[in-house]
Amino acid sequence: MTSRELLEQAVHSSAVIHQPHALKAYLSAQFLAKHLGQPEALWQQTGKLIAKDGLQVSTVLTDKVQHVTFSNVRRHRILARGIYPAAYQALSQWHAECGFNDIFAFYIAKAARKPEYLSHNVTILLALNTLYPTLPPEWQPAFLNRVTEFVTATFPNEEDRERGEASTTAHPVMLEDLLHACLQQPGFFGHNLITLAWIVRCKTSLSDAQYEAMLGNLNVQANTPPEDPEDKLDLQLWGLCATTHDPDAFIEQIRSLVFDSHFNLHQITLADALCFLQQQYPEHTAALSRVAAYQTWQCAK
Repeated sequence: MTSRELLEQAVHSSAVIHQPHALKAYLSAQFLAKHLGQPEALWQQTGKLIAKDGLQVSTVLTDKVQHVTFSNVRRHRILARGIYPAAYQALSQWHAECGFNDIFAFYIAKAARKPEYLSHNVTILLALNTLYPTLPPEWQPAFLNRVTEFVTATFPNEEDRERGEASTTAHPVMLEDLLHACLQQPGFFGHNLITLAWIVRCKTSLSDAQYEAMLGNLNVQANTPPEDPEDKLDLQLWGLCATTHDPDAFIEQIRSLVFDSHFNLHQITLADALCFLQQQYPEHTAALSRVAAYQTWQCAK
């Protein structure tokens, strides 16, 4: 499998549970390749996990829906209420009139306003925005279908068009303190660490207020018991996981997380996040390695 074939698969992969993760996983694989090498094997593994996680859509659904011109207000109501298949036309028309930047600005303001369990409202949206400028034009329509499915699943019943910046009364969060909290409570499949990596990576895509609000929201998540009790750390297994300060040994642990099983698409997104954070905070290599070892064991259960 080539990188282009993986992107094509990801663009045509829709969700079967809640939100589509394939495009974020594609980007994570691109980032991981810089650390792991073996790009062909990485594309193949990511492709297998995408196939397991998602539902392949062989057509562009916008092309199969009658074209009706909606007003701006009507478009937003259709998307907020998740009215299908009209939602595909509504977002496509929004994109044609205003561009993807306008769509991203609207939803990123919403994503910054409140914490969401697992923070998919933040990470997938940031990934979609990162991918869009590099996307071949012929795949934009399918990409916009996936964006439509994501925003209707993630931001339901939010019909306001205001663009106000997120506000928070919390004290500014120090990144070192937040990283420590996320390492103490990584969350389901390390989602707190995945979220931290994407917020820091995409800081320039956010206003200062949005950036601080997202860090504050993540801090709440990392210091609150998981909503699902099954997402708590298995302390017995956690205690068995070895740590290493050696960067080479860390990469080998990441390689095991990625390649030793075919369990969950987050093998790719978590591995990417751990590599990104290790580059940013090498002094925390041992703790990050422990998270990788823990999830490798969890996948092997």
